[in-house]
Amino acid sequence: MAQPSVRLEDYDLILWDLDGTLVDSRLDLVEATNVAMREMGYPLVPFDRFSRMVGQGVRHLVTQALPPDVPPERIERAIDIFIEWYKIHLADNTRFYDGMKEGIACLSIPSAVVSNKREGLCRSLLERLGADSLFVAVVGGDTCPERKPDPMPVRHVVESRRALPGRVLMVGDSAVDIESGKRAGVRTCGVLWGFGDPAGNPSFRPDFLVAGPEEFFPRKG
Repeated sequence: MAQPSVRLEDYDLILWDLDGTLVDSRLDLVEATNVAMREMGYPLVPFDRFSRMVGQGVRHLVTQALPPDVPPERIERAIDIFIEWYKIHLADNTRFYDGMKEGIACLSIPSAVVSNKREGLCRSLLERLGADSLFVAVVGGDTCPERKPDPMPVRHVVESRRALPGRVLMVGDSAVDIESGKRAGVRTCGVLWGFGDPAGNPSFRPDFLVAGPEEFFPRKG
């Protein structure tokens, strides 16, 4: 059965995941993780393992990088080291995927970010990339009491914007994004250029799948 195509103009609000959807942040996230591992005396994380670890926030990422049975106080120290370094270097190598920033800037409907990265880090990254004005709201992993895949972050934006869930599209690169959107009652779109597998959870299949940003923002001329 053919996958239906998605048209952003059919919606009143677009919700975007950040890492792996809007921006390629792998190099900076891997480096922040390995700065913590190096300082704590643990093995470094290979780049090819990283994509399976990201998507559920800093705590999950750092915990996955650490060896099993690390004491809680060592986990907290590793997280602190990660955050201290990442706050300074989060935009060293991170860039928008080709066409995404320009495409969102030309949209006639509002966009918001719904990420599991801490809200302050999301805002700092968007500001450094010159994109903070493109979004009517930024929800991070610490904005609400729960984070994706819980539906709360998505519902938070939908309700604050007084949007109809059926007229909202959640776009992300991971099954976490799709589950959050589905449970919130909005339409969902998985992107295939990111870190994860948006169709990885058979209980929460995306309504749409796109292979490249040009499917959202066709180039003219």
